[in-house]
Amino acid sequence: MSAAPDRIEVPFTMPSGCVLAPPRTAMGDRPPLLVGLHGQGQSGARHQRWLDGGVPDGFASAFPDGFHAHEVRKPDHPIRLGYGWYLFTGDQDAFAESLALAEEALFRVIDAAVDALDADPSRVYLQGFSQGCYLTHCAAVRHGARVAGWIGCAGRLKDEFLGEHLPTVAGKPVLIQHGEDDRAIGPERAAHGVELLRANGAEVRFERYADTGHVITDAMRRDMRAWLAEREPAFA
Repeated sequence: MSAAPDRIEVPFTMPSGCVLAPPRTAMGDRPPLLVGLHGQGQSGARHQRWLDGGVPDGFASAFPDGFHAHEVRKPDHPIRLGYGWYLFTGDQDAFAESLALAEEALFRVIDAAVDALDADPSRVYLQGFSQGCYLTHCAAVRHGARVAGWIGCAGRLKDEFLGEHLPTVAGKPVLIQHGEDDRAIGPERAAHGVELLRANGAEVRFERYADTGHVITDAMRRDMRAWLAEREPAFA
C-alpha cells in the first residue's frame, strides 16, 4: 500500500482540511477508520492531539476541520483560527438546513479519507465532542448504513430533528461519555438521548465521569480505546 498523505483538502463553502493518520501497526489489509469531530472553535489537528491514546493501534483515523472558519479571541491569548460544523443563529429552519449540509459534507470527507488511507468503508466509526457530538449523532442516526458505530462525548442527541430516523439505530453500538460536572451541557441531557437510543434498539454504553467538566480526560480516552477494541478485536 502506498503511503497516505497526512492531510487532504476538502472543498466546501469555506476552506477546510482533514488531518489523516494511518494505523500505528498494520493488522490487516483494510483497517477500520475512526473519524473524530472537534468542538466549537477547535480544529482537527487539536482534536487529534486530544484523542491521543484513545485510538487502537490498528485503526486509521481522520480529524477534519469544521466547515465554517472564524476567529477565536480570548483575553490574554493570541487570536487564532477556529472552526465550527454548522451555523446557528436561533432560526431553527436555517439551523436544520446548515446541519443537513454539514452531514453531506462530512460524508464527502469520509469518502476521501477512506480512499486516502485505504480503509474499510464498512468499518467507519464516528466520534464527536460537544458541537462535534451533535453532528456525530445526527450523521450516524440519519445515515446509519454508512456508520458501524459511534462515540458521543459531552453532547446530546438532537431528537427534535431525528425522531423519524431513530428506528434505524437498532443494533448499532454506541458509546456515550459525559462529565458529571459539565456545566456547558448537563449530563441529564445526554441521559435523555441514551434513553431514546436504547428504546429504539441501539446497544448503548453510557459512561459518566465524576469530577469531570466539559473536557475529554485520560479515563475517557482509555474507555474509548477499549470500546473500539471490543468492536474490532482483530485491529486492537
